[in-house]
Amino acid sequence: MEIKNIETLHEDHLGWMEDITAWRNELAYYSRVVIKLVEGIKLGPDTAKMEEFQSRFDNMQDQFKDMAKKITAHDKAIAHENAAERMEEHQKMGDEVKAFKGKFNDLKEEFFKFEEKFIYE
Repeated sequence: MEIKNIETLHEDHLGWMEDITAWRNELAYYSRVVIKLVEGIKLGPDTAKMEEFQSRFDNMQDQFKDMAKKITAHDKAIAHENAAERMEEHQKMGDEVKAFKGKFNDLKEEFFKFEEKFIYE
């Protein structure tokens, strides 16, 4: 495993936090889209699906917050400890961010397909 210096680790953290902030902003937008869609339809299966998306968006927002807290704590920890001892934890955190990006993209794609039928009606 490659040993990185503290500055490189910190840069990774900043990049991850920028990604998380962008994803959180995107989800906030999608939540507003769901609200607008719900306002324009009658109760039925589409309403239940919209509520499901809203719930999944809310859950993912909570996961973003938790991930941001972990990254911030890790960033503070490496400043006071031997960074080499934190490399495994850092690598795992980077893998979690990548995996989360995949889940986020899958959710977006699913939402876009669902939303599409309202745009082209």
